Amino acid sequence: MPTNKTVKFHLIHDFPDQIVLPPIASKKVVPSWFKHIPRKVDDPRLGNIQSVKACMPFLDAMTTGYSLLAHMDILVELKEDNTIRLPYIDDQHQKLVEKWKPIERHPGSQVQGAVFQNMTILKYMNPWVIETPKDYSMLFIPPANQLENSIIPLIGLVDTDNYSNVINIPFIHTELEVGKPIFIPAGTPMCQMIPVKRDNWTQKVTVLDKHELKNVQKMRKKMDEDREDYYMKNLHEKKGYN
Repeated sequence: MPTNKTVKFHLIHDFPDQIVLPPIASKKVVPSWFKHIPRKVDDPRLGNIQSVKACMPFLDAMTTGYSLLAHMDILVELKEDNTIRLPYIDDQHQKLVEKWKPIERHPGSQVQGAVFQNMTILKYMNPWVIETPKDYSMLFIPPANQLENSIIPLIGLVDTDNYSNVINIPFIHTELEVGKPIFIPAGTPMCQMIPVKRDNWTQKVTVLDKHELKNVQKMRKKMDEDREDYYMKNLHEKKGYN
């Protein structure tokens, strides 16, 4: 049986006259295209088939863990000299930016040889300290299965049971161009965060014996008899993130 665990998000300081949206369960920011796709779709070759909406592994990936949201409206502009500036929207926005700069530039020299070395790497200055239970780390990934996103965070794993400081999120914005400011509204998911229990693992590679192959064939036969919902009804375990 799963045990109940608590992840804590501590705001590093107050933001006067500004509502700061806390991280939320990723199930609450599932994109509209997924919500609107029908469970069955017509395929010119295969006929009427199930869509990805019926795929529990796909949905589990999207709804696992928590989403870190932009705490304020952000404007970013890339200048000719390859530096960035953060234009102000109004006087109140200027006060917020000056109090807690939401974006910085991440040095590309730190990733020499990577395919993204020459891309502009930004860094979201996260105002939250994240605390997980003992032996749990936090995995930071791009929002799962949401390739339409222009914000692509670089993946990291932090031992948040020991690390009691803010964790800033390096990311690439695919629409950032010189002289073309981009707007990141408050509440935009900056990354998906998944608690991960640290265990010691050992790899073992085998060839299935006849008995094990029979078990595989038995499950395959059962799945063929209830092709559409076998995994969801018989194998899937509900995950709880609130």
